[in-house]
Amino acid sequence: MKSPVKIGLIGCGRAAELIYTPALKKYSEVEVVLVVDPMKERLELLGNNFQGCTKYNSLDESLIEKIDAGIILTPPDTHIILSSALLKRNKYVLVEKPLALSMNGIKELIEIERASTASLMMGFNHGHWQPVINLREKLFKDIKVNSSEIIFTGNYSSWNPVSFTSDPLNDLGPHLFDLVRFIFNKEIVSVSAIEPDKSNYNVKIKIAGNIIINCRIAHSDKTEKSFKLFTVEEKYFITLSSTRIRPQSGPERNLLDLKDMAIRKLLRKTSPIKKTYEVQLNKFFSFVRSNSTADPGIKDGVKAISAVEAARLSINRNGKEIFLDETE
Repeated sequence: MKSPVKIGLIGCGRAAELIYTPALKKYSEVEVVLVVDPMKERLELLGNNFQGCTKYNSLDESLIEKIDAGIILTPPDTHIILSSALLKRNKYVLVEKPLALSMNGIKELIEIERASTASLMMGFNHGHWQPVINLREKLFKDIKVNSSEIIFTGNYSSWNPVSFTSDPLNDLGPHLFDLVRFIFNKEIVSVSAIEPDKSNYNVKIKIAGNIIINCRIAHSDKTEKSFKLFTVEEKYFITLSSTRIRPQSGPERNLLDLKDMAIRKLLRKTSPIKKTYEVQLNKFFSFVRSNSTADPGIKDGVKAISAVEAARLSINRNGKEIFLDETE
């Protein structure tokens, strides 16, 4: 039998509690040997989920030597420091988005990874969402896009973060920008954005091929993740509770989605979006075991930061189009 992959869970906030802990408990070949968080109550809450796990209020070199890999779920302003510490000691890293809040320290992190025998994987779980994968495959054959729209809104108050307050561009923006790059398999050329009201952004993304994606990113009282895309050949539609990409929204689609949901509940299957975290962890553990380069990696995290910075710059310039080479 293979020896278990020894994991350090670094950060015991809501993501660790609601997403990663339930998923990690499904892997018998993975052992969470330590959890780290400065808040004692959170440390106890999360650490008690894993048998034989040791709890620490900070991470040091001696602790890093006890693990094969670390999952970083701390506030974004700590991601570069913690990732660097792990990579310097040749430990694999899975870091939740965003990679950082700015480009400060990114070049140093890239150099540290180059010198390491391990690598960093970005926590962009939406790239493992089955309808997104299906749409990407369709667009390889039918790329004549007439129009597209993405809406990413989140009920931030219901998430009730423990130790970090974020705005939508930092919280939801990296997912959305990475999603655009993944689905179209093209780089983002430019971004323009306005802020009609607080915590609500209208963003226009231009990708290679002069394709425009109109987006809304917001914290609101409703969580919505939807993608409408019209090509010359077809109309595609992705929504949070569905595994389908067509037909478009309407009575037929609603009936099919309800039928799928009933089957999932009957068979006690994980919801499509929660399943993405299990797929992501599977990939991460596979990279650790095979000692191969993790994907998506630092480059993808940097592209997302560049797009967020371009959006902020555009807002400050009253919606002016900002090309990404101005922020990279």
